[in-house]
Amino acid sequence: MEKLIVDRITQGIAVLEKEDKSHIEVPLEVIGLDIKEGSVLLFDGNRYSADKAGEDERRKRIFEMQERLKNRQ
Repeated sequence: MEKLIVDRITQGIAVLEKEDKSHIEVPLEVIGLDIKEGSVLLFDGNRYSADKAGEDERRKRIFEMQERLKNRQ
């Protein structure tokens, strides 16, 4: 199962970042989910599903990184 992160959404197209940091463009109607920038998706080769736990973990890591950077000064 492939993990993807929604990098941005433009004109009905989601730009998804793959684990190898490359990007692919997928029409929103193909994804079929209510997504936003930063959403984490799983793709099994046929369908996309939301990875809420993965998204929560990613947001937590980003928050912690920001806190460490703030406290460096």
